[in-house]
Amino acid sequence: MLMEPEPAKPASASRMSLAIVTQPGEANPYGTLHGGVLLRMADECGAICALRHAGRGQITTAAIDSMTFLGPVFVGERLEFLAEVSYVGRTSIETRIEVYAEPFDRPQRRKVAVGYAVYVALDESGRRPRPVPPLLVETDAQRRNLEAARARRDVRLARRAEAQASDGPEPGIVS
Repeated sequence: MLMEPEPAKPASASRMSLAIVTQPGEANPYGTLHGGVLLRMADECGAICALRHAGRGQITTAAIDSMTFLGPVFVGERLEFLAEVSYVGRTSIETRIEVYAEPFDRPQRRKVAVGYAVYVALDESGRRPRPVPPLLVETDAQRRNLEAARARRDVRLARRAEAQASDGPEPGIVS
């Protein structure tokens, strides 16, 4: 049974935000949030955004392309994650994820991290990639962002090919 291709969707249709208050159990001995906690929440936010774009079914994380930490997050701060689709391939969806922190006692929101994550839509069995709706590009800024996303995709694919071809260093060899 052939399915009709899904219509293109704008990035705005899939925007997602999550917010948490950081807790002492998520911090290191210096009172700042563990980077892994931030990555987990960023992945969740990006995944929900990608799932909104995909429209149904399952998705899986294919890559956390990058996450640049711009500053510390302190225990007790409100942390906000914002994700938006930045690129769509045939079965994959890239999201840009921005992270902001804000103390409870004053409205001084600051960007603390930014990165990209890639997700793949899966079929009903959850085992094979499936096509996703294309991204509707509406503005000149989005067209420029699309070109940057294509460059990131090319680098990602080259890194993946290199990783698949490499057996890694010999045991006991440190480079």
